[in-house]
Amino acid sequence: MNKTPYTFEIPCKNGGICEGEGFSAIEECVNECKIMCKSLGVDYNDREVKLFMTDADGKWEVTEEGELAG
Repeated sequence: MNKTPYTFEIPCKNGGICEGEGFSAIEECVNECKIMCKSLGVDYNDREVKLFMTDADGKWEVTEEGELAG
């Protein structure tokens, strides 16, 4: 089992993607994502800001509650 399954991606102003990896809880991932968004000047509510969970079946986009997005 993956002990740190949660990650996030934030679109950077230079066109790249800023990633945060290795969070064991969705709450921790969301908090760090919000902090990084603020430091980058990106609106956390931008639909290009994404949270992910990785498990044995692959990588899935999830909501702040850890449920599958979509």
